Amino acid sequence: MAALSPVPSMEDLNIMFQESSLIFPYKETPKKSIFLSNIDQILNYNIPTAHFFKANPDFPPETVAERLRTALEKVLVPYDFMAGRLKLNRELGRLEMDCNAAGAGFVVAKSDVSLDEIGENLVCPNLGYRQLAVQRLDNLPPEVDQPLCVFQVTSFKCGGFAIGMSTNHILFDGLGAKVFLLNLASQSFENKPLAIVPYNDRRILAARSPPHVSFPHPEFLKFDLPVGPGSNPPKFDCIIEELDFKIFKLNTT
Repeated sequence: MAALSPVPSMEDLNIMFQESSLIFPYKETPKKSIFLSNIDQILNYNIPTAHFFKANPDFPPETVAERLRTALEKVLVPYDFMAGRLKLNRELGRLEMDCNAAGAGFVVAKSDVSLDEIGENLVCPNLGYRQLAVQRLDNLPPEVDQPLCVFQVTSFKCGGFAIGMSTNHILFDGLGAKVFLLNLASQSFENKPLAIVPYNDRRILAARSPPHVSFPHPEFLKFDLPVGPGSNPPKFDCIIEELDFKIFKLNTT
């Protein structure tokens, strides 16, 4: 098991939340269910990411928050499943995405630290960055399902800002998330088409019917583990090691 090195560290970014709400597609979207592949069935967990931007007088954080909100309302039309919820198809015993326009999460926050104070820590793994991409809206009543994705704009006292995104892995793989961000950026401007038209049909990833197993799948082995009263779960020895990572930067040249 890997552990983050305690240096560098800034685990408290002094975040103050100003707004937390649901946003919806700007126009009506068709009600439908989206098939989920076998891989999607087990990827039901959130992936948080944060993107940092230096201060720009042409784009103060208030303008960024409003543009992001508008862009999300537009992009949730072709990406209608992002405003939906997971549901169980009891007849098939499988999860599906219910495109019911229940909304995506939107959060506005501010921090009383600056990007310069974070310094070189900015490119290092840091548990404090979890505050920049919250995974749920705590102000929703208990009978309302949590959104599958939450977007967050956090402004820093230097005028810089971070855009955080917490999405259920079922929504995207890595390439799909990249295409979504390109489309989101395109919709932050008026009268701009999508950068790439998304293809949302997951049935191309459906397992063959009837199944045709062509190589071993040890991940599906069933172990004979003790169950019932008095049984003890198996113990695994985990050695805690320092996380080994490399930082690299990209440029236009």
